[in-house]
Amino acid sequence: MKKHPLSFIRYDVALLFLVFALSSIYDWKSAILVIPATILFAIAYLFLVRDILAKCDWLFWLLILAYIYGMVVFGDVNFVWYFFFATNLLVYKFNASWFSWQFILFYLTLFGAVTTVVVRDGMTAVNAMQLLVVLVFIMGITVASKKDHQARLIKQELVEKNRTINILSAENERNRIGRDLHDTLGHTFAMMTLKTELALKQLENKQYESAKQQIEAINRISHESMYEVREIVNNLKYRTVAEELQEIERLFDLSGISLQLTNKLELESLSPVLQSTITMVLRELTNNVVKHSEARHCRLTLGRDSNSKLFIECEDDGVGFKELTGQELKSIRERLQLVNGTSQVVSLRHPTIVRIELQESSGKKSR
Repeated sequence: MKKHPLSFIRYDVALLFLVFALSSIYDWKSAILVIPATILFAIAYLFLVRDILAKCDWLFWLLILAYIYGMVVFGDVNFVWYFFFATNLLVYKFNASWFSWQFILFYLTLFGAVTTVVVRDGMTAVNAMQLLVVLVFIMGITVASKKDHQARLIKQELVEKNRTINILSAENERNRIGRDLHDTLGHTFAMMTLKTELALKQLENKQYESAKQQIEAINRISHESMYEVREIVNNLKYRTVAEELQEIERLFDLSGISLQLTNKLELESLSPVLQSTITMVLRELTNNVVKHSEARHCRLTLGRDSNSKLFIECEDDGVGFKELTGQELKSIRERLQLVNGTSQVVSLRHPTIVRIELQESSGKKSR
């Protein structure tokens, strides 16, 4: 992926410090050495930063380290600060591990240059201590920068994962909507077509009473399909878990089913993806109870088990399941795929108990 020009500022601004290399020029002989070497260093540095001739990165890295070593050993020990050029690349360009070949060469060059200067020049204790402080400072900044960069990469990775989850969630929801519309309207239109054709034939045969019954059936089917479409559209509206629980209480109140609701979750700490999944699962579970269970009492519990795993448990005294065919809770299982959740019919009837478990790590809010 092509980098934005501003992404190079971190590296390019540092090149301004190369002007201090001119302080090591004392005569034309030193100028012949320092100026070409500095230009070569700048070229190698820019090539590394911009991924030009990436196959030669190892050569550019060697040139950079050799230049810094030469400036420290043959120029002035204060050029040890030029090692920040290298640390900048190690952290932000290479993203190298502590024991990578890039870091190993960096260690060898840094301590080799310092050792050479100390042994050759016989530094005083004060100067040696000052140099040690500089080395500790360089390594400390390197460690801090690397930790900060790693934290940023992890955060960016989490953002990308959440974006992928959201895309998959949206795609899954589109597929579900398509299935719902196909199952609802496809069956409805097929029935209406058959009944319309039958009514027309009955009218032709002057079977008016039978035709009237077919037309009434068509009218009833159209009203039912309108309700089902409204329900599908209503399901598209995003609600938080708290809002969905309020809607569930209202639904059960209208249905005449006694509801015992227990919520032990801190809903505000849940990510949008997890909230959306829980909301949809609650909607499916409670709709099944209201529409199909013939229950008089229902108990709905949201909480965490002993392993801190999120769970939803729905218990009712309705007709339950005659037997398990593997098709039970199919739509719920599809919704749970994105958050590595599981569904289980704990008890078929008397009472009917359905338990849902969700992995919070899949949808946990990044901090």
